[in-house]
Amino acid sequence: MAYRNVTRCICHSRSFEEIKEYAKEQGISSVEKLQERKYCSSGCGLCSPYVEMVLETGETEFTPGAYYRKKKTS
Repeated sequence: MAYRNVTRCICHSRSFEEIKEYAKEQGISSVEKLQERKYCSSGCGLCSPYVEMVLETGETEFTPGAYYRKKKTS
């Protein structure tokens, strides 16, 4: 079965690329600050671990479950 990569915050209709650029422009380095500003991750929250990875790595596309696989190997 082929999966689509995770690339966006669905609730706020923002791509991880947009989120990355906004965080850089605003000097934001935490998911919590983005949530406070209602920019992303403040709806259902399913993208929160991926947004955390965007902020940590700069990557903007992830395989489903990538966050959980990363945690296991860390």
